Amino acid sequence: MNVPWKWLGAIAGAAVVFLMIAYTGYVNSYLDHETQTTFFLKRYPTLQAKFYDPFANEGDDEPIDQLSPTDRAHFSDYCKYRFGIVDRDTRALQQCKAKIPGYLR
Repeated sequence: MNVPWKWLGAIAGAAVVFLMIAYTGYVNSYLDHETQTTFFLKRYPTLQAKFYDPFANEGDDEPIDQLSPTDRAHFSDYCKYRFGIVDRDTRALQQCKAKIPGYLR
């Protein structure tokens, strides 16, 4: 194999890995006293892989208005990249919360 072909293969492999990282994310859920990881395809590319869903547990279901600003911002990022909901208002976040699969709540 020629040296240029090796470099081309390495570049193509690196591009595939970069695209996989850019379009794959995961969220941890806490069910039955164990942590479960759920992977998903992102709607937009980003290097962030781990996302936070404050509703992915068996605890009390807290209203979105009562989330701390940090939790609300993390949940908004999760909604944007998992479901494509880019609005950060309460109505949009409630729609996102309704789309979360039942096994994560």
